[in-house]
Parts: sequence; structure tokens; C-alpha cells
Amino acid sequence: MTPLLVFLNSAFITAALQLAGFAHGYAFRTEVFYDIIGGFNFLVLTVFSALVSDGWVADGRKVAATLIFVASRGWLLSFLAWRAHERGGDSRFDAVKDKFGKFLVFWTVQGMWVLLVSSPVLFINASPASASPASTRDAALLAGFLLGVAF
Repeated sequence: MTPLLVFLNSAFITAALQLAGFAHGYAFRTEVFYDIIGGFNFLVLTVFSALVSDGWVADGRKVAATLIFVASRGWLLSFLAWRAHERGGDSRFDAVKDKFGKFLVFWTVQGMWVLLVSSPVLFINASPASASPASTRDAALLAGFLLGVAF
């Protein structure tokens, strides 16, 4: 699958997840799943891009970038789920969860954020498989990515 098709399919998946979350949230006047759906959306896109990738398993660069991204987004999902549970809700939504348009904006912006942040790993996984062995440059870039996630 070409990088453009991976990105467009990812946009479709994101829109579907976010709209489903919005529909539930608006119908029940709750934001309880807002953060969880955002975090889950990251993981779904990453798995999707790896599954449709050409030679994902054989390309160490793709595997490393994907695993680091999944670890960072998995941590975010865990934290957001814990926070939502501990707080019993999110006061940012108190004034908007009963207003269709304003509530939809929150879900739309979250979808755009997920797609934007996921874009690098989507394009890495959609790129042609690399035939060359990993280089010092690859190691330095992956170390920078890992450090950025860890700190």
C-alpha cells in the first residue's frame, strides 16, 4: 500500500473511531471515553500501518520505530485511562457535552492530533522495505526517538 493510501485509510479509521466516540458521548452526555478512545486510536493506526506494510517484520527500522511509538502511546493510554478513572470525568467538557457542535469540535481536534502525531510512524511503515543494513545514523536517530519518548 502506498504511503498516501496508508495515510488516507488512517484518516478514515480515525474519523470512524472519533465519530463513534462522539456519538456515544453526546448521546449519554459523557466524556468518560474521550481520552481512552484517543489513546486507542494511536494504537489502532500503528497496528494498521504495520499490517499493510511491505516487509515490516524484515525491516528493523520499521519494527524499532513502531515498537517505540507503541510503547509511548501505550503509556499515554494507561495514564489517560487512570486519570479519567481517578477524576471521574473531565471538567473541560462540563459546559460543552450537551452542545452538539462544540462537543464535536473536541472530538474532531483529537482526531486531527492523533493523525498528526501518528504520521511519522505511518509513513515509516508505508515506505518501501530497506535492503541496506542498519547504519550508525539509524541507531542515532532511533536513540533520539527513544530518548524523546523516555524524557
